[in-house]
Amino acid sequence: MSQATQTIRQKLATRPHLAQWCQATKDLFNTIAAFYFDVLQAHPAVLDLNDTEALTALERLTHATRKNPHPVMPLSEVTGDVPAFFRRATIHAALGSARSFSRHLSKWRAQKAKAEAKKKAFHKRPPVPPRTWRQAPTLYAGMYKERKDGTLLLKVWTGSSWAWIKCQVGGRRLAEGWEAASPALVEKAGTWWLHTPITKQFESPGQVVEQLHSSEVGICAEGEQHNLYLWNSMHALGEQVAHLISCRIVECARTHGATI
Repeated sequence: MSQATQTIRQKLATRPHLAQWCQATKDLFNTIAAFYFDVLQAHPAVLDLNDTEALTALERLTHATRKNPHPVMPLSEVTGDVPAFFRRATIHAALGSARSFSRHLSKWRAQKAKAEAKKKAFHKRPPVPPRTWRQAPTLYAGMYKERKDGTLLLKVWTGSSWAWIKCQVGGRRLAEGWEAASPALVEKAGTWWLHTPITKQFESPGQVVEQLHSSEVGICAEGEQHNLYLWNSMHALGEQVAHLISCRIVECARTHGATI
């Protein structure tokens, strides 16, 4: 089986305060993502864990519960209570940025050590953590619901509380037979969009040898163009050109008395 992936872009219809609430949601998302990036810098061993293990470790370090009343770096010092799905989306955004930064930093250190070992000057500057955070919020399943062709409910931060807002969406509809993933809330020139990745599974095409063999025996898939005649014409043309070139080589050898 193979998988095809594309992104559906749908425009949120303008309505009072919606742009303001979307911006507030994006700002809060990036504030929390930046916080978790700092947590990862303070606890770099978390980066060696897989995504599931890292998520558990970061929530234990930051999220207060009855079994974990005093986390080491409480998220409550940055913001009030946030939905679990929203918090986990910010954690994954921070993990992606922190792992990228860690890879670039390790590469820089290796390059510097190699240059110093050869006693060469090394002027390349080290990578730096993100100075600003402007990522588009990813909305996990708990942040949207009742998605239909032209409407859906979004859970947004109004600046003072969380609220479910019914939104009108326009543009390309979700294709039938495709599976939708979590959408992202994207702003472009003051307009807000939902970008939704969609995937579809399909049977893998046969091997190239199998496909060529089917063409040679005259079997062609329904609705597909039969290219056997074109293939034979190209083959004959190649043979003709090869013979012409070989004749020119022989003539040149005879003219100059070449024996090899």
